[in-house]
Amino acid sequence: MDFTDFTAGKDDDSRRLDRVLLRLIPGRTHSDLQKLMRKRLVKLNGSRASGEVRLHAGDVISVASFLLGESPCVNDSSPDKSHPDEDSVFPFEKIFENEHILVINKPWNVNVQPSNQSEKSLSEIVPGFIKSSGSISFVPGPLHRLDRLTTGLLAFSKSSLGARWFSDAMKNHLIKKSYVGLADGRLEKDELWCDRISQIEDKSLSSFHTVRVSDDGMEAITLARPLSLGRNLSLVQYDIKTGRKHQIRCQSSFHGHPLDGDTAYGGRMNDEGTFFLHAARLIFPKDNPLGLPCELRCDIPEGFQKKIILDLIKWDGQLIIE
Repeated sequence: MDFTDFTAGKDDDSRRLDRVLLRLIPGRTHSDLQKLMRKRLVKLNGSRASGEVRLHAGDVISVASFLLGESPCVNDSSPDKSHPDEDSVFPFEKIFENEHILVINKPWNVNVQPSNQSEKSLSEIVPGFIKSSGSISFVPGPLHRLDRLTTGLLAFSKSSLGARWFSDAMKNHLIKKSYVGLADGRLEKDELWCDRISQIEDKSLSSFHTVRVSDDGMEAITLARPLSLGRNLSLVQYDIKTGRKHQIRCQSSFHGHPLDGDTAYGGRMNDEGTFFLHAARLIFPKDNPLGLPCELRCDIPEGFQKKIILDLIKWDGQLIIE
């Protein structure tokens, strides 16, 4: 019987064998995997093993090749036509990259996660350009989300250490995020917005308007700070202390300054037919284990810049320094 071998890399170290097998042979249950191991259709270092065994870097998992034929695996050694050619140029601006994390400048009108639309999402495109770390269980992916019409800093994992640390740091609010947006009305001074927002369950409402301020929602904290003012517009820096879905859009609307062009949340319709919101800055803890710099910044897109020049008092291009 033919077997296909997979060698565990450093990112597979300490992972349970059955967890890794769920990726190698998708569509199987834990019970299925136990049966395959008992029948020696799956072996570890040439011997029978149980699913609870913890892997070590260098371990060899042998899987009966016909099992892979039934359920082609993303880690199969056969060419993946969905991946770019070696000579393909990375289509997005890279802001930072090391062995653990890739940070790009997300373009406007592109989804981070797959949607019902036919266009590919960033979670489907970007990992194809990330070289394998040698892991048979780790898959690169986006570490947080931005709305389709929001631009700016977006981080992707390149290692399991990068994914774990970044996700934990986000959960514990150790990574600070600043956005720049164009809001209706004149925000004359700093405002600290402390609200609770929740998902809207009414399916008859627009799918784009999915959260609202409510007493039983999750805590959302945003510091809104005016950068420049126009006749009836404000360029605002949003320092978010929590990361809820549509947090800035929802809170801006609730506090009387919806994003200009964000008609789903009460913003006035503008000539551009879109709102302007840009993830401009990420601040990381000093001496973090990933080798990330203390701060990353990303310039606002050209279309946003033109809007500022046309509709606002001159802005010096600076964020507020904390």
